[in-house]
Amino acid sequence: MVFSTRTFIKIYIEISSDEEIEKEIEIIEENYKIILEEGQIKLNDYKMLNSYEFINDILIEFYLNDWYTKKLSEEDRERTYVFSTHFYTTLAKSFNASDYPAHYTASQIRHGKVKRWTKNVDIFQKDFVFIPVNENEHWFLAVICFPYLSGKVNMRDGTPVNEPDDDAGGYPWPRITYSAVRDRSEADPNDEDLRLFDMTSRENLSTKQGLDYETDAWVTKTFRQIQVKRSCILVLDSYFGGVDRARITATLRGWLEQEYFVKHPGQIKDFSPEAIKGAALRVPQQPNYTDCGLFMIHFVEMFFKVSQLIIVF
Repeated sequence: MVFSTRTFIKIYIEISSDEEIEKEIEIIEENYKIILEEGQIKLNDYKMLNSYEFINDILIEFYLNDWYTKKLSEEDRERTYVFSTHFYTTLAKSFNASDYPAHYTASQIRHGKVKRWTKNVDIFQKDFVFIPVNENEHWFLAVICFPYLSGKVNMRDGTPVNEPDDDAGGYPWPRITYSAVRDRSEADPNDEDLRLFDMTSRENLSTKQGLDYETDAWVTKTFRQIQVKRSCILVLDSYFGGVDRARITATLRGWLEQEYFVKHPGQIKDFSPEAIKGAALRVPQQPNYTDCGLFMIHFVEMFFKVSQLIIVF
């Protein structure tokens, strides 16, 4: 992957050099705002495109909106949903259980806080749900894939298959003791297969089997007789957070389950970690402490550009 630099991102917003994203920008000095077609960006937000600055939620929202409305094909827009940068923060915000009925589970409480966010959409009719996550000023991406599936299906024709999980290189992983993130209430990461998070650690990136995306994809397609499509929750993090990132997938799985109960009452679906795998993908890592936002939006844009996303469980 070739990463966009800050200079490129700045040009992307500032000048009309790309026919697909042509914009008129006007700087109004009296109220210090840059006016764009999609909305308003304050000058202080715009200055965050300078080197060694974190880009904020305003710029990321702008970029995601532009990507979704102008970069994606109509077909890909129909099968994709992109949440606001504030969705996960709201979902995982800490709460006092005593403020809720005693029979409410933590997942039900979390879901109730964002229930209105999906009142006009059924995410179980989407192939991909993109969720930007900010934690301690670090941006990374979660993607829920094929949430409507129950079990594995053949990628070519959609017929059910009974392919075993690929446990090559598997190893036991003891329960972890994790520190809760300030002002957040999230699910226990020990519910996940922590091996799928540890394998992408900085220590294992250099020794993990595989060379690059194209080579790994070719090997998988060549030697795996059936290409499988399944429900999963992926984390793409340019500054790997270790097995602790399993908190994110466990929390999102609980939200998915509650969302399904609301949108499809009376129906049964398996939301166990075995049915909907959570995993951290091996992705390029940022060389500094500030470019996480740029890496995250690049992961978003590259998601549909690669010939086929290959993930082996």
